Amino acid sequence: MSVDFDVPLWLYIYYQFIGTVSLFLNLFTMLLILFKSEKIDVFRKSLLVFQATCTVTDIHFTFLMQPLPLIPIMAGYCVGFLARCFDVWTHYLIAFVVGTIVAQLESLTFCFVKKHQTIANITKRHVISKSVNDAVTWFMPFFPVFGYLAFCSAGMKREEQMDYVKLHHPEYALEFSNLPNFAIYELNFWLYLVICFGSLGAIFCGAVFTFTTVDMFKMLKRSRRKISVSNFKKQRSTIKSLLAQFAASSLLLIPLLCFSLVLLLKFDGSQEISNIILTVFSTRSSVNAAVLIATTPPFRNFVLRKNSTNNFAIATVAISMSRTSFT
Repeated sequence: MSVDFDVPLWLYIYYQFIGTVSLFLNLFTMLLILFKSEKIDVFRKSLLVFQATCTVTDIHFTFLMQPLPLIPIMAGYCVGFLARCFDVWTHYLIAFVVGTIVAQLESLTFCFVKKHQTIANITKRHVISKSVNDAVTWFMPFFPVFGYLAFCSAGMKREEQMDYVKLHHPEYALEFSNLPNFAIYELNFWLYLVICFGSLGAIFCGAVFTFTTVDMFKMLKRSRRKISVSNFKKQRSTIKSLLAQFAASSLLLIPLLCFSLVLLLKFDGSQEISNIILTVFSTRSSVNAAVLIATTPPFRNFVLRKNSTNNFAIATVAISMSRTSFT
């Protein structure tokens, strides 16, 4: 099983394309949150933070980084702007992605908790005290920073990489020496720590998603007669939107799991499959933005109304031109 060191042109073009689409979609979604929400409460702010982390991750991954794996070796290199123009080490670029992935999961979990507390304050059940809420809010930035620093510690020193290649992969020594910016890994304590940290974090977030969702529906059902019909529908619609966001966020974790399996199994065609996995991973933000717009009534109505207005204007112009031509 050989390693292909050539840059796949289609993947490079795809990074540019999906990065541009995601950037416009994310910025448009953030503007909708700011100007088309009924009110900018704590939940909307947390949703805005989540969308901001998606935007930062996409810009970094598709423009500044542009990773290319070297499966079956646990290695890779980058051809993005930071790697080519400023020679930022691939290992640091990957570590930053690890930190932003943690931030995305964390901010989405925070959205669930804030919406849960919004309904809890209405029903006066399962309300978290302000001191606990403030402590959790202040402690949240620790986890992305820890993920970044832990992964930075998991890599070997840059000047030691070629010695490692000559010792363990001498058949590829020439190819690696021609790569100006690559990172190669071996299993060690810090890498195992990152894997355990990510696994436990994903399980914890999944548990929070499940508990808050079930409890929110229970509280809404019990308080249905105590709140107005419009408020009930609004809260239920927001919960469904969050569930759709959670489902769309599977594009964040499932590709990572599949990439790990490909790396461990090391079968023929694994490098091509890993490239496809990266393309799926890079679409997650666009899907998240589209799902948020489609499942949030004010956003959806705004987009559909704009499209209807544009279609009406186009039709009017077309009719006028046809009449002029006929005359």
